[in-house]
Amino acid sequence: MAIVGIDEISYGVEDLAAGERFFRDWGLKPLADEGARKVFETLNGGRVVLAPIDDPALPPAIEPGSTLREVVWDVVEAADLEALRARIQDEPGFVAAPGWIGCTDPNGLAVRFQVTRKRPVAVEGARMNIWGHADRIDRPSPIYERAEPIEVGH
Repeated sequence: MAIVGIDEISYGVEDLAAGERFFRDWGLKPLADEGARKVFETLNGGRVVLAPIDDPALPPAIEPGSTLREVVWDVVEAADLEALRARIQDEPGFVAAPGWIGCTDPNGLAVRFQVTRKRPVAVEGARMNIWGHADRIDRPSPIYERAEPIEVGH
């Protein structure tokens, strides 16, 4: 079974406009504007979803205020999803729908699994001088208008 990383995270937020501004400023690309729900994307297709704090489609909050409500981990293929199903089907809050399964972790956070939507990206990092290796000699460091996050991490 191969869990690759995080495919999507969802937040319930008190101030949708502030949340949207934060993720745009951070460099995420708007993917969908579903009225009160905003969906952003990283370069490799990882998603960040913002929804109003009282959105009934969100899993329950684990703390008051704006907070993370769901983490969707990605697996390589459908067989990985089925292997996970066997391992988590007796866990609290187990849910299943076409294409995904999930449960609730010991802290009360909704955890889901699905086959990855991410796509490969070719990114060449900036050359840097680091301890024991001077790769950028007599060259200025690149300047970027803003970051472009490659993927959602933890």
